[in-house]
Amino acid sequence: MEKIERIDYLYKNLKFIQYENHYSVSTDTYLLADFVKMSKVNKKKMIELCSGNGAISLILSYKYNIDITMVEIQEDLVELSKKNIDINEIQRISSIQGDIRNIKDMFRPSSFDYLVCNPPYFPVENMPKTKQGTNHSISRHEILCNLDDVISSIKYLLKQNGRFFMVHRSYRLADIIMACNKYNVGIKRIKFVYSKISSDTSKIVLVEGSISNINDIKIEQPMYIYNEDLTYTSEMKKVYGL
Repeated sequence: MEKIERIDYLYKNLKFIQYENHYSVSTDTYLLADFVKMSKVNKKKMIELCSGNGAISLILSYKYNIDITMVEIQEDLVELSKKNIDINEIQRISSIQGDIRNIKDMFRPSSFDYLVCNPPYFPVENMPKTKQGTNHSISRHEILCNLDDVISSIKYLLKQNGRFFMVHRSYRLADIIMACNKYNVGIKRIKFVYSKISSDTSKIVLVEGSISNINDIKIEQPMYIYNEDLTYTSEMKKVYGL
Protein backbone atom coordinates (compact mmCIF):
# COMPACT_ATOMS: atom_id res chain seq x y z
CA MET A 1 0.00 0.00 0.00
CA GLU A 2 1.30 3.45 -0.93
CA LYS A 3 2.42 5.56 2.01
CA ILE A 4 0.85 9.02 1.87
CA GLU A 5 2.66 11.52 4.09
CA ARG A 6 1.29 14.63 5.73
CA ILE A 7 3.04 17.18 7.94
CA ASP A 8 1.36 18.33 11.15
CA TYR A 9 2.48 20.42 14.10
CA LEU A 10 2.91 18.04 17.00
CA TYR A 11 3.61 20.27 20.01
CA LYS A 12 4.52 23.96 20.07
CA ASN A 13 6.70 24.40 16.96
CA LEU A 14 7.61 20.73 16.39
CA LYS A 15 6.89 19.53 12.87
CA PHE A 16 5.67 15.98 12.52
CA ILE A 17 5.31 13.66 9.54
CA GLN A 18 2.61 10.99 9.66
CA TYR A 19 1.39 8.36 7.22
CA GLU A 20 -2.27 8.74 6.30
CA ASN A 21 -2.87 4.98 6.29
CA HIS A 22 -0.93 4.17 9.49
CA TYR A 23 -1.69 4.32 13.19
CA SER A 24 -1.16 8.00 14.00
CA VAL A 25 -0.65 10.19 17.05
CA SER A 26 -3.43 9.81 19.61
CA THR A 27 -4.49 11.50 22.82
CA ASP A 28 -2.54 8.83 24.73
CA THR A 29 0.68 10.16 23.17
CA TYR A 30 0.17 13.61 24.66
CA LEU A 31 -1.06 12.28 28.00
CA LEU A 32 2.05 10.15 28.48
CA ALA A 33 4.44 12.91 27.41
CA ASP A 34 2.78 15.25 29.92
CA PHE A 35 2.85 12.63 32.71
CA VAL A 36 6.61 12.12 32.44
CA LYS A 37 8.69 13.92 35.07
CA MET A 38 12.46 14.01 34.58
CA SER A 39 15.34 15.95 36.08
CA LYS A 40 16.22 19.22 34.37
CA VAL A 41 19.44 19.60 36.36
CA ASN A 42 21.76 16.83 35.18
CA LYS A 43 21.75 15.41 31.66
CA LYS A 44 20.33 11.89 31.71
CA LYS A 45 19.67 9.01 29.32
CA MET A 46 16.17 7.92 28.33
CA ILE A 47 14.88 5.03 26.24
CA GLU A 48 11.46 4.77 24.66
CA LEU A 49 10.15 1.29 23.88
CA CYS A 50 7.43 0.71 21.25
CA SER A 51 8.27 4.20 20.04
CA GLY A 52 6.27 4.11 16.81
CA ASN A 53 6.71 7.27 14.77
CA GLY A 54 8.64 9.04 17.53
CA ALA A 55 6.03 11.52 18.74
CA ILE A 56 6.53 11.05 22.49
CA SER A 57 10.32 11.32 22.33
CA LEU A 58 10.09 14.42 20.16
CA ILE A 59 7.86 16.16 22.70
CA LEU A 60 10.15 15.15 25.57
CA SER A 61 13.21 16.39 23.67
CA TYR A 62 11.48 19.79 23.52
CA LYS A 63 10.91 19.79 27.29
CA TYR A 64 14.14 18.22 28.56
CA ASN A 65 17.86 18.31 27.75
CA ILE A 66 18.21 14.55 27.58
CA ASP A 67 19.76 11.90 25.33
CA ILE A 68 17.02 9.68 23.92
CA THR A 69 17.10 6.26 22.26
CA MET A 70 13.94 4.99 20.58
CA VAL A 71 13.27 1.30 19.89
CA GLU A 72 10.55 0.18 17.48
CA ILE A 73 10.06 -3.20 15.78
CA GLN A 74 8.23 -1.97 12.66
CA GLU A 75 10.75 -0.88 10.03
CA ASP A 76 8.53 1.68 8.30
CA LEU A 77 7.82 3.44 11.60
CA VAL A 78 11.54 3.54 12.41
CA GLU A 79 12.19 5.24 9.08
CA LEU A 80 9.35 7.67 9.74
CA SER A 81 10.73 8.52 13.19
CA LYS A 82 14.12 9.27 11.61
CA LYS A 83 12.43 11.67 9.20
CA ASN A 84 10.80 13.40 12.15
CA ILE A 85 14.13 13.71 13.93
CA ASP A 86 15.71 15.19 10.79
CA ILE A 87 12.89 17.63 9.98
CA ASN A 88 13.23 19.12 13.49
CA GLU A 89 17.06 19.05 13.38
CA ILE A 90 17.33 17.29 16.74
CA GLN A 91 20.75 15.86 17.57
CA ARG A 92 19.97 14.13 20.86
CA ILE A 93 17.63 11.38 19.60
CA SER A 94 18.47 8.12 17.87
CA SER A 95 15.97 5.61 16.49
CA ILE A 96 16.71 1.92 16.00
CA GLN A 97 14.74 -1.08 14.83
CA GLY A 98 14.61 -3.84 17.40
CA ASP A 99 12.52 -6.46 19.15
CA ILE A 100 12.25 -5.82 22.89
CA ARG A 101 11.99 -9.56 23.41
CA ASN A 102 15.71 -9.55 22.49
CA ILE A 103 16.55 -6.46 24.53
CA LYS A 104 19.53 -8.13 26.25
CA ASP A 105 21.23 -8.48 22.87
CA MET A 106 20.81 -4.77 22.18
CA PHE A 107 21.85 -2.98 25.38
CA ARG A 108 23.91 -3.50 28.50
CA PRO A 109 21.93 -3.85 31.74
CA SER A 110 21.14 -0.75 33.79
CA SER A 111 21.92 1.59 30.88
CA PHE A 112 19.17 4.20 31.28
CA ASP A 113 17.88 6.66 33.85
CA TYR A 114 14.36 6.83 32.40
CA LEU A 115 12.16 4.56 30.32
CA VAL A 116 8.95 5.57 28.54
CA CYS A 117 6.51 3.20 26.86
CA ASN A 118 3.15 3.30 25.12
CA PRO A 119 2.80 -0.45 24.53
CA PRO A 120 0.16 -2.44 22.66
CA TYR A 121 -2.89 -2.52 24.93
CA PHE A 122 -5.04 -5.44 23.87
CA PRO A 123 -4.55 -9.22 24.11
CA VAL A 124 -4.29 -11.00 20.76
CA GLU A 125 -7.53 -12.90 21.35
CA ASN A 126 -9.41 -9.58 21.22
CA MET A 127 -8.07 -8.70 17.77
CA PRO A 128 -10.44 -8.65 14.76
CA LYS A 129 -9.32 -11.23 12.19
CA THR A 130 -9.62 -8.68 9.38
CA LYS A 131 -6.85 -6.55 10.93
CA GLN A 132 -4.30 -9.26 11.70
CA GLY A 133 -0.76 -8.34 10.65
CA THR A 134 -1.54 -4.70 9.83
CA ASN A 135 0.39 -1.75 11.22
CA HIS A 136 -2.68 -0.78 13.21
CA SER A 137 -3.08 -4.23 14.77
CA ILE A 138 0.62 -4.53 15.67
CA SER A 139 0.52 -1.11 17.35
CA ARG A 140 -2.61 -1.88 19.37
CA HIS A 141 -2.51 -5.64 20.05
CA GLU A 142 0.05 -7.82 21.83
CA ILE A 143 1.21 -9.57 18.66
CA LEU A 144 4.96 -8.87 18.82
CA CYS A 145 5.28 -7.94 22.50
CA ASN A 146 3.13 -8.21 25.59
CA LEU A 147 3.03 -6.64 29.03
CA ASP A 148 5.43 -9.21 30.47
CA ASP A 149 7.99 -8.35 27.76
CA VAL A 150 7.68 -4.65 28.59
CA ILE A 151 8.09 -5.02 32.37
CA SER A 152 11.00 -7.46 32.05
CA SER A 153 12.71 -4.94 29.73
CA ILE A 154 12.12 -2.19 32.28
CA LYS A 155 13.79 -4.33 34.94
CA TYR A 156 16.79 -4.99 32.69
CA LEU A 157 17.32 -1.52 31.21
CA LEU A 158 16.82 0.87 34.13
CA LYS A 159 19.53 1.92 36.54
CA GLN A 160 18.94 1.64 40.26
CA ASN A 161 16.54 4.47 41.19
CA GLY A 162 15.66 4.84 37.50
CA ARG A 163 12.06 5.65 36.62
CA PHE A 164 9.62 4.35 34.04
CA PHE A 165 6.44 5.94 32.69
CA MET A 166 3.72 4.04 30.86
CA VAL A 167 0.24 4.59 29.49
CA HIS A 168 -2.20 1.70 29.27
CA ARG A 169 -5.87 0.83 29.42
CA SER A 170 -7.32 1.10 32.92
CA TYR A 171 -8.85 -2.37 32.83
CA ARG A 172 -5.32 -3.83 32.50
CA LEU A 173 -4.12 -2.26 35.77
CA ALA A 174 -4.29 -5.56 37.66
CA ASP A 175 -2.13 -7.16 34.94
CA ILE A 176 0.37 -4.29 35.23
CA ILE A 177 0.61 -4.69 39.00
CA MET A 178 1.08 -8.47 38.74
CA ALA A 179 3.81 -8.11 36.11
CA CYS A 180 5.60 -5.48 38.21
CA ASN A 181 5.45 -7.73 41.26
CA LYS A 182 6.85 -10.62 39.20
CA TYR A 183 9.96 -8.61 38.29
CA ASN A 184 10.31 -6.68 41.57
CA VAL A 185 9.42 -3.39 39.91
CA GLY A 186 7.67 -0.91 42.18
CA ILE A 187 4.76 1.33 41.21
CA LYS A 188 5.05 4.88 42.56
CA ARG A 189 2.36 6.99 40.88
CA ILE A 190 -0.97 6.34 39.15
CA LYS A 191 -3.31 8.75 37.39
CA PHE A 192 -6.67 7.73 35.92
CA VAL A 193 -7.94 9.61 32.88
CA TYR A 194 -11.65 9.99 32.16
CA SER A 195 -13.37 11.24 29.03
CA LYS A 196 -15.65 13.58 31.06
CA ILE A 197 -16.56 14.18 34.70
CA SER A 198 -19.83 12.37 34.05
CA SER A 199 -18.04 9.30 32.65
CA ASP A 200 -18.74 6.15 34.65
CA THR A 201 -15.33 4.57 34.10
CA SER A 202 -11.76 5.48 33.25
CA LYS A 203 -10.37 4.11 29.99
CA ILE A 204 -6.77 5.30 30.34
CA VAL A 205 -4.29 4.90 33.18
CA LEU A 206 -0.85 6.49 33.53
CA VAL A 207 1.73 4.66 35.64
CA GLU A 208 5.12 5.68 37.03
CA GLY A 209 7.42 3.21 38.74
CA SER A 210 10.99 2.40 39.68
CA ILE A 211 13.36 -0.49 40.20
CA SER A 212 12.13 -1.43 43.64
CA ASN A 213 9.98 -4.20 45.07
CA ILE A 214 8.12 -1.66 47.21
CA ASN A 215 4.78 -0.42 45.87
CA ASP A 216 4.60 2.98 47.57
CA ILE A 217 1.77 4.15 45.35
CA LYS A 218 0.46 7.71 45.09
CA ILE A 219 -2.95 7.93 43.41
CA GLU A 220 -3.17 11.36 41.80
CA GLN A 221 -6.27 13.40 41.16
CA PRO A 222 -8.14 12.10 38.09
CA MET A 223 -7.87 13.93 34.81
CA TYR A 224 -10.73 14.76 32.44
CA ILE A 225 -10.25 15.25 28.70
CA TYR A 226 -13.53 16.97 27.85
CA ASN A 227 -15.96 19.34 29.47
CA GLU A 228 -19.61 18.31 29.31
CA ASP A 229 -20.04 20.37 26.12
CA LEU A 230 -17.20 18.30 24.54
CA THR A 231 -14.72 21.18 24.51
CA TYR A 232 -11.30 20.41 25.95
CA THR A 233 -10.76 21.02 29.66
CA SER A 234 -8.15 23.61 30.64
CA GLU A 235 -5.89 20.79 31.85
CA MET A 236 -6.12 19.00 28.52
CA LYS A 237 -5.34 22.20 26.62
CA LYS A 238 -2.09 22.43 28.60
CA VAL A 239 -1.32 18.81 27.72
CA TYR A 240 -1.70 19.67 24.03
CA GLY A 241 0.50 22.74 24.47
CA LEU A 242 -2.33 25.11 23.51
